[in-house]
Amino acid sequence: MRNAHHGSRKWSIIIASTVCVSLIAIVVAGWLYYVKTQQPQPITYDTNDPVARQEVEGREEVVVAPAVQAEYKVAADMPRMLSIESIGVNARVLPMGVNPDNSLQAPVNIYDSGWYDGSAKPGQPGAALIDAHASGPTRQGLFAYLDTMQKGDRVKLERGDGEMLEYEVVAVETTALDTVDMQKVLKPYGDATEGLNLITCTGKWLQQQRTYNQRAIVYTQRV
Repeated sequence: MRNAHHGSRKWSIIIASTVCVSLIAIVVAGWLYYVKTQQPQPITYDTNDPVARQEVEGREEVVVAPAVQAEYKVAADMPRMLSIESIGVNARVLPMGVNPDNSLQAPVNIYDSGWYDGSAKPGQPGAALIDAHASGPTRQGLFAYLDTMQKGDRVKLERGDGEMLEYEVVAVETTALDTVDMQKVLKPYGDATEGLNLITCTGKWLQQQRTYNQRAIVYTQRV
C-alpha cells in the first residue's frame, strides 16, 4: 500500500507539472501573439492610384531599419539622407510631388522625410523643401520636435553621390494652415543663395480636413 501511495503521489506531481508547463506555454503563446498583432504593419495600397496613396500618408509606423537606409539609393544630385542631431532625426529622403487635391505630398511612413521635387536640388541655387510627419496614428513622427529647433542648429543633407551638405537654422515659425506662404517656403531665407526649408504639421487636429490647423516651418541656409 505504501508503494502504491507513493506511486500515486508521483503521478500527481507529474500531471501537475505537465499542466503548469502547458499553461505557461499557452500564456507565452498568447503574449507572443499579442505582441505580434500590436506591432506596426506595412501599409499596402495601389501605387498607381494617387488618391489611394494620399489616403495612407502618415499611416505606416514601421521603423525603417538602418540596413534599409544604408541600401537606399537616389540619383547623384538628389537628396538621400537627412540628419538633424538636435532633434534626433536620421532618415531617408524620398521624392515627393503634389496630391490630386494640390496639397504637398508627404511620406506614407512617419519615419521617412520627403523632398518636394518642384523645389531646388541640394547644392543648387534656391531652396530645397523637405516635409515629414510630426505624428502617426499611435506614435510620434520624424518631425515631432521640429518646432523646438533654434537658430544656429545644424542640418545635414547627404546627396546620392555621397556629398554631405550642411545648413544652419536662421528662422523658425509657426503659421496657420490657410496662411502658409508657399512662395516664401520655396525660396532661400533672406539674402541666402542656397537654403533648405523644413515643414510639418502642428496645432489642433481638424477632423473634417484630416490634418492639423498649423504648420511649423524651419528655414536654413547653407554653410
